[in-house]
Amino acid sequence: MNNNKVKIIVYESSNKFLNYLVYHSIYYEDLTLNDNYILVVDYEDYKKISRRYKTKIIKYYGKRFIINYVNTNKYMLASLFISFLVLLLLTNTIFKININTNDEKLYNLINENLKENNISLYKRKKSFTELKRIKDKILKENEDNLEWIEIKEKGCVYNIEVTARVKNKNNVNDNTPKDIVASKDGLIKYIASSSGAKLKDVNDYVKKGDVLITGNIIKGEDTLITQVEAKGKVYAEVWYTVNITVPFNYVEYVETGKIINHYYLDIAGKKFTLTGKYDSTKTMNTKKLILDKPYLFFKLYKETKREYKYKEFNINENEAYEEALKRSESKIKSKLNDNEYIISKKVLKKEVFRSKMNIEVFFKVYENIGVTSNIVEKDDLNGVSN
Repeated sequence: MNNNKVKIIVYESSNKFLNYLVYHSIYYEDLTLNDNYILVVDYEDYKKISRRYKTKIIKYYGKRFIINYVNTNKYMLASLFISFLVLLLLTNTIFKININTNDEKLYNLINENLKENNISLYKRKKSFTELKRIKDKILKENEDNLEWIEIKEKGCVYNIEVTARVKNKNNVNDNTPKDIVASKDGLIKYIASSSGAKLKDVNDYVKKGDVLITGNIIKGEDTLITQVEAKGKVYAEVWYTVNITVPFNYVEYVETGKIINHYYLDIAGKKFTLTGKYDSTKTMNTKKLILDKPYLFFKLYKETKREYKYKEFNINENEAYEEALKRSESKIKSKLNDNEYIISKKVLKKEVFRSKMNIEVFFKVYENIGVTSNIVEKDDLNGVSN
């Protein structure tokens, strides 16, 4: 249908009106006759008809509908537009700045730096990217006095968190003498030092607290030359025993695989959801900023929700045994860092009860056992290995 048409009622019921349409080559659609003619015509043809017959527009189509709506509601639309501009201005303006420090000099320093970067009352709020740039700039330019700064935006308020740099008045060197000692019992598998002297070697059995690399540098048997901060790595085979109980019937939260993306607006710190609410027993949410422009009064976020629900498990003895092994291994791995791993495992005990199974598993683990400690007295040294 042409986007400039109107539906009209013509207060006429004789055939003369139809002859009029034919004579003037007026195209029409959806013609009906009850007590009066109702039809759809082009807006320009409507003006011709209205000069001859009494007519009334009962419906607009396309751009003619928009034009009529604007003409009819122009004052309301103008008010809405002005209100929108005012809201845009107000929600994008800084109305309060809190600098959270009791140090007057630090307060004045931060306040001056904020003003230099155009952050002050009744100024335009900055975007996330601008705030990060300004924060990094202030920190770099004041690194002698400032340890840390964070600019947090909450609605139209900026909260500035700062920490002053603590200066070492005595200029004491922080590289104090240290030893590297064993954090637990184990059998050394790898040891290397970049500073200090090794007291242990590969395949040596050590106990918790034994000095592995000392910061005492000695000459001969007992002549102390200097003390340094011992540095190095010591990996050892260590041992764990883990007890795990698995019931034959249990309930766990599991991911269903259902993922729903939501979009919402953040306006002056308030959340306005653009999509429907997502109802589930439990969800794990991740949030991502999609749109943040300095000339907009809102921020657009995308929130991804992963659904988790209760699931009941009924397992047999073999499945319970495999689940127990899996859980025991996961318990060990949760404690390990990079370059650490399980060497081997052995089931020491397996007990089956009416409703559950219990197993005891022995693990050999390759693990970093070297930790720094205050240096020991030289009288405690037993000799240095090369």
